[in-house]
Amino acid sequence: MKLALTVGYLGEGFSGSQYQPDKRTVEGEFIKAGISCGAWDDAKSASFRTAGRTDKGVSARRQLITVTPRDAEKFVEAINFHLPPDIWCLGYAYVDDDFYPRYAAGIRTYRYFFSYPLDVDAMQKAASYFVGVHDFSGFSKMEAGRDPIRTVTSASVFIENGHPVFEVSAKSFLWNMVRGMAGILEAAGLGLIPPETVAEQLKSHIWRVHPAPAAGLVFWDVETSLEFTPMRQRTAAKRQLFERAKEARTSAHAAEALLECGVDEYLLENAKRNYSSFMKR
Repeated sequence: MKLALTVGYLGEGFSGSQYQPDKRTVEGEFIKAGISCGAWDDAKSASFRTAGRTDKGVSARRQLITVTPRDAEKFVEAINFHLPPDIWCLGYAYVDDDFYPRYAAGIRTYRYFFSYPLDVDAMQKAASYFVGVHDFSGFSKMEAGRDPIRTVTSASVFIENGHPVFEVSAKSFLWNMVRGMAGILEAAGLGLIPPETVAEQLKSHIWRVHPAPAAGLVFWDVETSLEFTPMRQRTAAKRQLFERAKEARTSAHAAEALLECGVDEYLLENAKRNYSSFMKR
């Protein structure tokens, strides 16, 4: 019986979501966990598929995947207790054999979390230019033969826990596209470029935008008509997220104290180097 699952994972420990030989990936760990609980014998019999791949360091809150366990009920009860604590399944739904998450999924939403205060009004104005049908080749790492035209249905910047968050939704995205969008929003938020630079870049796409770091990016949600039944959670997953958050805050404070020039000053100088070509236009 084929199952669709909503899955979350903390991206920092993975070389991406897609299987890679000799590297730790979400798919690879999921396959191992399924073998451990007797759901399948190998990757082929698991038939692991996702609604969209994520790169190294990128996390997910509601990724959509499908698998084909030999005993669906046993799998649903056991899988969270065989997965490592940086991957967790939230809910499940039974689907037909011809259901493929990449094609069945609707609008996908990403969020990018900035770790420092910025000019949110300028970022929001800049983000508004992303909405609509555009050539995003100047914001992405283009693959040969890939159509650079994408339709962004919404894009906004808001404050959460004192810091800016960029949320963007579209049916599909190009490789590194959201990180590129976040990167130019950072430059606008620092006052290095006017918000209108986004509109100019979408029209000319002469330069490739410097992408923001992967750690701030989260595959937030995916639109689907499926109704998911909640799954029993393992406390180790939340414990690891809490410990990681606590450790990150402590490490950040210590690093800032050691950076004698000051974080804001270094941030501005680094952004100037990354966006010097746009600042001269």
